[in-house]
Amino acid sequence: MTFELDPFNGVIIQSDAMPAETGAFRDALQEIVTFSRRESKNIVWLTLSIRRSHLIAVATELGFVFHNCQEDELTLILKAPTTTFVPFIPTHTVGAGAIITNDRGQILVIREQGMTGFKLPGGHVELGERIEDSVVREVWEETGIRARFLSIVGFTTRHPFRFGKSNVYFVCRLAPLTEDIAIQDPEEIAEARWVDWHDFIADKTNSPFNRQMVEELSHVDGLRAFEPTNNTGPFRKHETFFAKGK
Repeated sequence: MTFELDPFNGVIIQSDAMPAETGAFRDALQEIVTFSRRESKNIVWLTLSIRRSHLIAVATELGFVFHNCQEDELTLILKAPTTTFVPFIPTHTVGAGAIITNDRGQILVIREQGMTGFKLPGGHVELGERIEDSVVREVWEETGIRARFLSIVGFTTRHPFRFGKSNVYFVCRLAPLTEDIAIQDPEEIAEARWVDWHDFIADKTNSPFNRQMVEELSHVDGLRAFEPTNNTGPFRKHETFFAKGK
């Protein structure tokens, strides 16, 4: 079993040269653990594919603990006693909601299955997805309305959220390109409608936070998408939003 050293005094075990047989894996992993301790390495990184899941018990017996999990692989780490910081642990989920106002001063709202009040359309930002793309997609899936992203007008955080992680929720302003409602996901969305924003704020069946959010943000400009100069290379900015100066 081979490994490489990273710039942070860590050891990364190569997944493509890993034995599948339990005994051979234990012997090879023990050698790496011994090397790591002798050389005072901070962390040993071990990623097992789902086809190698039978080796998890061997790794945990040698002191490895879980770090993060994806559909087809699990990453474990072995920390030195003096190691206190471990990078890249997933800590947040990201969501985005949309304030969309038509020419009649109405906002677009949805009611989820099993809920009584209405809320802004929106949902989860997928891994690698841009905020502006995700909120446009969610609006289409939940209401059938095509819309154009304009700006981010606010955000809020929650902790704890699902699975003990934190959540960041971006409130975005969008311009409607169509107005005919056609719910694309009826299993999730019970109803979608255009309502006068004053009526939404006055309706106490809607959550107090959602009502206040609409009241505060319905008429602000927010942060506009901005493309920095020379935004290239391996550290290219995924998205940038700047406030426009007066």
